[in-house]
Amino acid sequence: MRHPVWLLAVWLAAPVHAETWQEPTTGMEFVRVPGGCYVMGDTFGGGDHNELPVHEVCVSTFWIGKYEVTQGEWSRLMPSNPAVWDRSARHPVDSVNQRDIAEFVARLMAANPGRRFRLPTEAEWEYACRAGGRQEKFGGLPPPAGANTAEYANLHGEGSQPVGSFPPNTLGLHDMSGNLWEWVSDVYAPDAYARHPRDNPHHQSEGPARLLRGGGWSHDAFFARCSKRHMHCRPTARFDFVGFRLVMEAPDE
Repeated sequence: MRHPVWLLAVWLAAPVHAETWQEPTTGMEFVRVPGGCYVMGDTFGGGDHNELPVHEVCVSTFWIGKYEVTQGEWSRLMPSNPAVWDRSARHPVDSVNQRDIAEFVARLMAANPGRRFRLPTEAEWEYACRAGGRQEKFGGLPPPAGANTAEYANLHGEGSQPVGSFPPNTLGLHDMSGNLWEWVSDVYAPDAYARHPRDNPHHQSEGPARLLRGGGWSHDAFFARCSKRHMHCRPTARFDFVGFRLVMEAPDE
């Protein structure tokens, strides 16, 4: 069921007319994100030390999933659905680790010769959450009205909600804040920002820890901020509050 905050969203955060593409096998929708430069990190204050220093980074054009990957999309390529919150094909797939995602991506690329899919980098993810690097704290309207965070889940029940249930940000991306936490591809380091290059940073040093972004139904709104870096978990970990969305590279731009 659609939420009444959609009416408010039309007024406050009408999406731009972004270019989109639908992957034919799964039906996943991707939104083109024009490249650009922005200030990455805790630009609002009150965040965690690992969100500092704030620094300018530039990312190349990419395409990113309009929604978190759903159970229906997952099941079109994979033999089983691992989701704990197995409610409908429109619910995001949860309880997947980076090895599971790598297998999904391999099958997706086999179905789309010449196209490259992957997890987003931290810099790409935050740029998309901020609707192209704008000074925006959340990926859409603030929780609890605008996102499935713990404040919403405490009132309406634990677990994920169908993708598209909450308003998008101004790029037209849904659930960049809330619903499920999302894997990104960087290796975690608390001081990564002090070592970021300006162009297309992607921290890949040695280490077992990976990062989650965006918050989810399991955590309060503080964790759903666009700049929040969280969990530092092993890539083999599975949680019922974690899912993902994919990037499609734009090599000719």
